[in-house]
This record gives sequence, structure tokens and C-alpha cells, in this order.
Amino acid sequence: MDFDYSIEHDDFRAALRGFLRDHAPDLRAADGHDSGLWRRLCSELELPGLHIPAEYGGAGATLVETAIACTELGRTLAPVAFAANIFAMEAILRMGDEEQRKSLLPGLLSGERIAAFAGYGPQAADVVGDGLLTGECGPVLHGHVADLFVVPAGRDGGLSLHVVRADGPGVCVERLPSFDLTRPVAALRLSHAPAEALAAGTSGDVDRVLDVARVLLAAEMLGGAEACLDMTVDYACRRTQFDRPIGSFQAVKHACAEMMIEIDATRAAVMYAAMSATTGDDLHLAAPLVKAQAADTFVQCAGTAIQVHGGIAFTWEHDLHLYFRRATTAAALFGSSAHHRALLADRAGI
Repeated sequence: MDFDYSIEHDDFRAALRGFLRDHAPDLRAADGHDSGLWRRLCSELELPGLHIPAEYGGAGATLVETAIACTELGRTLAPVAFAANIFAMEAILRMGDEEQRKSLLPGLLSGERIAAFAGYGPQAADVVGDGLLTGECGPVLHGHVADLFVVPAGRDGGLSLHVVRADGPGVCVERLPSFDLTRPVAALRLSHAPAEALAAGTSGDVDRVLDVARVLLAAEMLGGAEACLDMTVDYACRRTQFDRPIGSFQAVKHACAEMMIEIDATRAAVMYAAMSATTGDDLHLAAPLVKAQAADTFVQCAGTAIQVHGGIAFTWEHDLHLYFRRATTAAALFGSSAHHRALLADRAGI
């Protein structure tokens, strides 16, 4: 497997990074979702459709390109519903029938509608009738701006995914307090809510949808960790003590080096996992591994960055506390690192 990004990948990364640098809003003023930035990402850059086949209006690329987009969005903590939307689209693409794909995907690709994935935790709704769901799911990323939800539901011991309209009867969306100020969450409560089953897939496809979501979330966390390292190195070169930049002190050098080592390992793991999702090989092993690796790396880098920055990192005016908040909350999605290591051991038969 070739672990080098192509020239096209590097150009795409540079273009998206420049766009976000020029157009990303103030993170404290966006309230978690900037509709103007979201429309531009959909209409000008067509980000949601990167790995969606052309017959449904997508670009027909691979998950590698989508992972690059997640990394760059994670670098800036871009306040848009990209993760929630792309996870839901993956479920529709993988498990929906042809009619569902053609009816649901175009609106999600254009940004006209936003979907939210409701399967981050152990909670699942119950199928209580013919096409009716009851139960509560949460936290749902960007649930308060979603037009439809992809909801896991159990029946007779099995698990399937269903599409629920936000404006349907029996649907209640309540925004929740979130430790991550840049990505709001909501609770989704269903009471005999009409739902459309994504019935073209199997339980194995549910696992694959979750694994793809883990890989893309890991790519986003990689971007956040890279941003923490960049801010730390820049600060260590500018901040002086005893007439010397603090970056010349051995303890600071070692802290930055350790961050870089973990980031390099995570970058390789993310690339391998994204390629595994594209080829279909080893994704069931790569997904829990890279989720645990990326979560630990992001939390470590955010914490080290705060330590090197000192008191300024704890202030409202500095961005580092926002990265620490994102690292902490993202690490808990789909389960802790310990959970994912146990999942990896179980899948590997260890």
C-alpha cells in the first residue's frame, strides 16, 4: 500500500486550507453552525459529495479525499454540520435502496437539507409498529439544525437504521448543553414517530457505516492535533524567558517532539484506515484502532499545548481551550479509547 498522498491530494488540501483560513468565522460567534460557510462548502467546493458516486450527484472520489476534508475542517474547528451530515449520508449510501438514495442524497449534497447521525452511543430507539419508532438517542451532533435523522433502532435482537424527518409527528429535538462550544449537540426523542427503514443493507452494513464514521472522526481529530502542534511551536518560538525563546529549553523541545511523533503515527493510521475503507480490506480492524489512536493523540496534544502556553491558554480569548473541549468530547463519541481497543481485540480474536 502506497502511503504517499498524490499531488492532487496535496493541492486539494492546500486549497481547502486556504479557503477555511480566509472564510472561517469567529468560533465564539458562530453558535456551532455557520449557515453561510456551510452553503459555500456545499455549493462552491462540493465537499459533502466527495466520495458519493456520480450517479447520485457526487464527485465519485474515494474516502481518502473525504478524510482530507475532515482533517482540514478539524484544524479550524469549522462550525458546520459536516461530520453529522457525512455520517448520515454514508448510512443512506450503504444501506438505502436505489429509490432512497436518489430521493435523499441530492438535497444533502447541495446543502439544501442537513442530515444528522444519531448512533454515537449505546442508545437505540425501538420499533413499536409498522414504520414507527419510540425512544431517545443522544447526543446527536448538530441535531438542532438537522432536517432529517438517521436513527439506529432495535427489533427482535437486531439493529437497523431508519430515516426520521425532523418535522414529523412524534419527533422532539432538544438542544443540550455541550462542553464543546464549537459543535452543539441535541437529544432526539421519538414517540411513535414515522420512520423509513434503510432496508437494503444488513447488520454487517451497520457495522461498516459505524466504522467509516470512526475513520472520518479520527481524521478530524488528526487535524485538531496538528493545529495544536502548530500553535505550540509558533508560541514557543516567539515567547521568551531569560532572554531566550522558550522553544530552546529542553523540556519544551521534548514536549513538541512527542506531539509530532504521535501525530505522525496517527496520520499514517488515518491514511491506512481511509484506504482500507476504499478497498474494503481490513476496515473492521483499522477503524477501532485509528479511533483510539486519534483520540489519545488529540487529547495529549491539546493538553501539552495548554501546558506550554501557560496561563494564556486558559483564557476565553485564546483558541486552545476550544481545541481541548473538542478533543475531550470527540474522544467519547462511539465509545472511549478503551472500548475501541477492546473492540479491536475482539475483532482480531485476541
